Amino acid sequence: MKKSIIAVVALVTMLSLTACGGTGTNEKTSEKAMEVTTASYEAEEEQAAEDNENEEAANEKEITEAVTVAETEAAADETFKPAEGLSSKYADLDNRSFVYNGHVFTLGKTTMQEMVDAGAKFAGNYEEEMNQEVGPASDEDDTIAENMLISDIHSIGCDFINVTGSNALTKDCVLCNINIVLYDNLGDAYDVSKSGAVDFAFPKGITREELYANSGEPTEIDDDLDRVDYLVDSTMFDDDSGYKFFFEDNKLCEVHMSWLP
Repeated sequence: MKKSIIAVVALVTMLSLTACGGTGTNEKTSEKAMEVTTASYEAEEEQAAEDNENEEAANEKEITEAVTVAETEAAADETFKPAEGLSSKYADLDNRSFVYNGHVFTLGKTTMQEMVDAGAKFAGNYEEEMNQEVGPASDEDDTIAENMLISDIHSIGCDFINVTGSNALTKDCVLCNINIVLYDNLGDAYDVSKSGAVDFAFPKGITREELYANSGEPTEIDDDLDRVDYLVDSTMFDDDSGYKFFFEDNKLCEVHMSWLP
């Protein structure tokens, strides 16, 4: 009997020890499972955040590309339209004109008085100069230079010529040359017609290729000056006149337009 009681006690003790040992193992296993689950969740969160960032970046890129395409297409659709009275040919030797305040000024036709009547203003005391006499075209003093103001700091250089056989007043001389600078000395474009007062037959900033495509092959090319000329000989002088287009980095930056009888 005593042996049976001792055996029962030993069995109970063994079971108790086994139960205690099992609980410790379960707790460790549970902790490890929780750690794995937490790490996995954090990894998923990081991946989701990264995916979000990538998606936002892709969307922004797509929007930027769409805007760029739209702007490019819009620019391509815009075609230069010369003001009324100007030629569709950039270097039209039969129509060397520009528009000021809606008035067409044509080299070889428009007088200084007509330009002033249209609202043009010149630098200096030009009103007195208009009544000065200019010699006939065969004399050395047959032209007079003026600067037509187009803003507080910009102007268009203008020359007038007396094509009569006798002395004439400056105001009756016809426009024979204009010099148009389309860029300042820093290379930045400034709009000579920012007030909307001046228009030319050619768009500003065109390339050589665009000029050739519009007006054909030039009569002369000066690579040293990066200049392209469209000229015709004068019947009165041993000289020529027409258009001289100056380029910088293949962008139109200056134009000289002239006329001689």
